[in-house]
Amino acid sequence: MMEHLLIDLDKTLLEINFDEFLKAYFRSLMPKLKKIIVDKDPLNILTVSVDYMINEKNGELNIEKFYKKFTELSKIDEEKSKEVFLEFYINDFPKLGSFGKPAKNGRETVLKLIESGYKVVLATNAIFPEIAILERMRWANVNDIDFELITTMENMHFAKPHPEYYLEILEKIKAKSDDVLMIGDDLEMDILPANKIGIKTLQYGVDIKDISEIVNIIKIQ
Repeated sequence: MMEHLLIDLDKTLLEINFDEFLKAYFRSLMPKLKKIIVDKDPLNILTVSVDYMINEKNGELNIEKFYKKFTELSKIDEEKSKEVFLEFYINDFPKLGSFGKPAKNGRETVLKLIESGYKVVLATNAIFPEIAILERMRWANVNDIDFELITTMENMHFAKPHPEYYLEILEKIKAKSDDVLMIGDDLEMDILPANKIGIKTLQYGVDIKDISEIVNIIKIQ
């Protein structure tokens, strides 16, 4: 019996032009990094570090992998690096909220699912720290919802599009693939890797046009 619902954040519960958001993200972050990385390309270091975090499967948490590579390439002390990123996420990242807005019926649907007894996981890609994910949840107006799990850099060892990301979620919520439905917009990130481990999926924008359709599909009264 299906008990758990995994729901993506970006372009599912949060309407966002992710390409434009990322451009603005880098424009805002790069000046901060250039203050501490003066003889190397900070954008390249950031890109390589994120790629390492996503694709290296060495048993470390995503945040550990990221700072391990970032420190190695930048030659900047890890604590100093963390200070710079934290200051950015506290003071600058919230200003990017204009790029996102709540998806129609998103909040109401999640609350109805939870009230009906389903356990809902916010299965957003774990390549951002918790502080950034909580901020984006505010943009989606779901920040005060009691999710069963919110995946972040700090609590996950894997990231999308790897099937291991979904296996780790199953382990954390103590569920079998048959007990879970994944809802997300991205075929490569959300649908195919979840299908690989036997999780049923609904592709937002393809299988469903409005997030509220989930209620009818799983026959909530």
